[in-house]
Amino acid sequence: MHSDLRAELIKQFPAEVVENFDKNGESYYACPTCKRAVTHGMDKCMGCNQVLGWDNIKKKNLVNGMLRGRIEFELPSDFNAGDCRKCPLSYIGKSGTDSTYECPLNMRGACKLELI
Repeated sequence: MHSDLRAELIKQFPAEVVENFDKNGESYYACPTCKRAVTHGMDKCMGCNQVLGWDNIKKKNLVNGMLRGRIEFELPSDFNAGDCRKCPLSYIGKSGTDSTYECPLNMRGACKLELI
């Protein structure tokens, strides 16, 4: 009984999640204790109640000190990357006395929107 209690106590300390790859090359995260798949951001493994730590996964995903993010939204069918007039992210800003469409992501002239 003493060793069971000790094992449960140890599970209360965060253990770093493991990144694995399936046979198709897709990555997934697993509990380091029981190896079951876990969803990104879970606090505890549903299988063994191990408290999960995500710090190393976050650091591994950093590129030049930055995390990457992705949002998806609908665009007009005639939209082309760099067409700020039709981009739902753009806004009308002032440039001297003129108004111009501005990109809140500072990508004007170098739009990196990926059309899917």
